Amino acid sequence: MKGSAIVVRSVVFHVAAMALLVVFVPFAPLLFVADRRALAPVVVAYLRGLGWLLRVICGIDHRIEGLEHLPQKPYLLASRHESAWEVLFFRLFFDDPVAFAKQEIFSYPLGGRLARNGGHIAIDRGGDLAGLRAAFEGARRAVAGGRSVLIFPSGTRHVEGRDRIQNGVAALYDLLDVPCVPVVLDSGRCWPPGTWLKYPGTIHVRIGEPIAPGLDRRSFLTVLRRRSGLPADDAGGAGAAEGAPSTATGDDGRPTPG
Repeated sequence: MKGSAIVVRSVVFHVAAMALLVVFVPFAPLLFVADRRALAPVVVAYLRGLGWLLRVICGIDHRIEGLEHLPQKPYLLASRHESAWEVLFFRLFFDDPVAFAKQEIFSYPLGGRLARNGGHIAIDRGGDLAGLRAAFEGARRAVAGGRSVLIFPSGTRHVEGRDRIQNGVAALYDLLDVPCVPVVLDSGRCWPPGTWLKYPGTIHVRIGEPIAPGLDRRSFLTVLRRRSGLPADDAGGAGAAEGAPSTATGDDGRPTPG
């Protein structure tokens, strides 16, 4: 598709998305209701509408493989992170998991209220130890309450850091003592970070076989990298080698998107 058409369709999408948001303004008081379940149907309806706009205006659809691999809740979702698409739409596929989100999101007027209402967990990427302990405790409480937890092990959606798996995910896996489900996707092709442009195509999401609890941290990181389609890493959680391909082969020999 020509660049001018991409621009026009992206502008139309953003205008339509704002108009859709206005339609849901009457439900705003539900943001101040303590029970998140009161707002959940509204959020789901908005996201389904947004997905329809993406498909009709921008030509962006999605395909999910491996739903049969999902264990009984709760579990830990460890997903590749390429764009805002998975932040928005994962709750539709994984039954509203509690997500780790960067702390600044909680300062946004609308996004912060939605994050708090949904019980999501603020994470200070500056390395504050007390904040990290509080975040992990929040995840432990979520699992104790029967909710799954979503984390993006790379900590970034930018190209240069997508293949990194930080050691914190191993500590979280150890603490929660639930299966870890690796998720691979290629949303950055259609909804790349750092731009408002949207590109037509199909976003592929592949859910891998769960990693049973009980592995030591180093073994867990090795298995997670392999099931995430990433090159082996002797450092046990550092980033992948520079120049490593973003599409790799999974445990079953099939190509995994990325």
